[in-house]
This record gives sequence, C-alpha cells and structure tokens, in this order.
Amino acid sequence: MLSQQDSIPLLQTGKPLPCEVHLPKYYQETYFSKDSLLHPEVSGGHFGVAGDPVPYVVRNDNLITGLLLLCFVLTLVVTPQFKRFRGLLTLQSCLLSSIVVYFLTKEYISTTFIIDSDYQLILIFMGMLIVYALMKSTLYTMVDLVFFDGKRNRQFLEALLQASAAQGVLLMPVVLLLAYFGLSLQNVLYFFVFVVVLGKIWAFYKGYVIFFRQNGGFLQIILYFCALEIVPLAVLVGIWALLVDMLKINF
Repeated sequence: MLSQQDSIPLLQTGKPLPCEVHLPKYYQETYFSKDSLLHPEVSGGHFGVAGDPVPYVVRNDNLITGLLLLCFVLTLVVTPQFKRFRGLLTLQSCLLSSIVVYFLTKEYISTTFIIDSDYQLILIFMGMLIVYALMKSTLYTMVDLVFFDGKRNRQFLEALLQASAAQGVLLMPVVLLLAYFGLSLQNVLYFFVFVVVLGKIWAFYKGYVIFFRQNGGFLQIILYFCALEIVPLAVLVGIWALLVDMLKINF
C-alpha cells in the first residue's frame, strides 16, 4: 500500500489510478450498510412514501373530450332537423346529465369510491338515467292506454321526447363551460334544476292540452302529473343517493 508521500508523485505524473481500489473493511461496512433503505435493489426495500393521487380533471381526459366534442357537433348539425333526431338528442341528454351528476357527486358527497375508474361512475349514472327514461315512458304508455286512445298517447310520448331532446341541447353549452372554462358548479346546479323544472312544466302543459282540456279535469291532471312525473323523479333521486352511498368509501 502506497504511503501519502509516495502517492503525490504518482498523481502528479498523470498516470491513471489502478482500476481496483481495496478499501479497509471499516470503510466498507457502516451501521446502515445492510439497511434496505440504502439498497433499493433488495427485494422488500422501501422506495419512499406514495404521494396524493392527481385529481381527475375532465378537460385532461381525451375520451370525455372526444365525446363532448361529438355532442357539440351533433347539436350544431342535428338541431335544425330536431324532429328527425329526437332519440339521438335524448341519448345526448342522458350523457350530459350524467356528467353533471358526476360533478355534483364529487363536489357534495364524496371523492373516493370503491370503483377505480371515473368512466365507470359516469356510465353508471348514464345507465341509471336511461333506465329512468325508458321506465317512465313505459309507465306512461300503460296508464294512457287504459284511460285514453292510442293517438293521444302517441302525441304525449312525442311531447316527452321533445322535452328530453331539448334538455340535451340546453345542457350542451353549460357542460362545456363547466368542464373547460371553470364555470361555478353552483351556477350549473341552478341551471340544471331550471332545465328539469322547465321540462316538467312542458309535460304538465302537454298532458293538460292532450288529455284533460276538453274534460275540464284540472284535479285529474294534478294527480296524473304527480303520479307519473313527481313520484318517478323522487324515486330516481332516492336510487341515486342509495347507489352513491353503496359505492363511496366511508372513512
């Protein structure tokens, strides 16, 4: 082993040091030398504490952005031919409403759920709204065919379809402002409730004109409206609350 004086000329000559340098054992081993924290290659070692996950943002989601862009183009193209594409606009209404419900759920109820994907949560809400629309139409058909003729029943179902399609058109700009321009969720909630109430007023008016205007049965239209509009809506809200309570993680 070279002494300190002998090593100085060796360094000054510019010659490379030996490839293998043998350090004394007390330099090689320390108190923490066998700690897995200093050896991440050892199985079971710790790589640090996991940080908080990045929150989900719709404007950074390519799939949702593509769907909203498709809905926007659909609204521009189809609205002039509103009567021909009412079913497609109704499906769009369910999608946009499910996105609004998703934002409301995340904001006011819970941010963590037992399902990993936000897509699944939006699809669950959308499926719930589609089933609600189909069941309400079936219920209207069954009741109206008992008390009224088929022609007036078809007229009323077309009026309901128009209301649902119009809701999809009205919600389009609001959902875009919410997802990409930071519109206040409270204002979106007010507008969403306004659109729903407007649809109920339209259903009440069309039901009165088609079924009860000639008979003058104002009390009957109130009972009819409450049984086939208010009660199903209350059931929908209850199912949504129950479903969210089952899916959320309680700490």
